[in-house]
Amino acid sequence: MERSRSSLTLLIMLMLLGFLILMVLMRFQRGLLGLILTGIIAILGFYWFRELRKALEQGRSVREYPLEVSEEDDLISLTAQIPGPEDEVSFEVKGNKLFLRGGMGFRRVIRLPYRVRILSSSYINGVLHLKLVKADVIERKNR
Repeated sequence: MERSRSSLTLLIMLMLLGFLILMVLMRFQRGLLGLILTGIIAILGFYWFRELRKALEQGRSVREYPLEVSEEDDLISLTAQIPGPEDEVSFEVKGNKLFLRGGMGFRRVIRLPYRVRILSSSYINGVLHLKLVKADVIERKNR
């Protein structure tokens, strides 16, 4: 949806630029001065159009938050930076997928090579620490 808004904005800007060039051409129908002014306006308009497009593309860039996963025997340690206050941060394990949610619409899915269960978790100053254990190990211990 964000992309369609910026595309629509760019289309409207291009149409306004074309309309402006047409109006200047009509105003300066005769003479070299009219032709020169129309060329200057067209060049400036296309420059502004490119700069607006760059600004819109930079505004919608997605920020990457660091993630570190390490495995030691049957334990998996995960450390991830997640934006938002503690009450907006949540995580859930379904099979071998870990779903992370945070503030500002942050969502991330992490695929792990094993089915896991959460042993412990902590969220301090925007950093989530999870200790996970392989589900197979728990099932073996329960037998």
